[in-house]
Amino acid sequence: MSHELDDLDLETVALSEARARAFDEWVAGRLTYWSVAEIRALDQWLLAESHFEFIPAVRAAWQQRATDEPDQEPAA
Repeated sequence: MSHELDDLDLETVALSEARARAFDEWVAGRLTYWSVAEIRALDQWLLAESHFEFIPAVRAAWQQRATDEPDQEPAA
């Protein structure tokens, strides 16, 4: 029984990780045409409004955009 619970826990973690990756990809897709400044403003708004669940995905998109467009403002 204990091994079954361990397997279930691992499946739950894998599902959670897959959902997190899918969410990050969804956020990145939604921000595709946003400028670095717009993504930064969104990040600041999310912090101010305490929408912490979105911040890691938005910051990943922000960093990727800053890397893709190095002449834009640098990622923090």
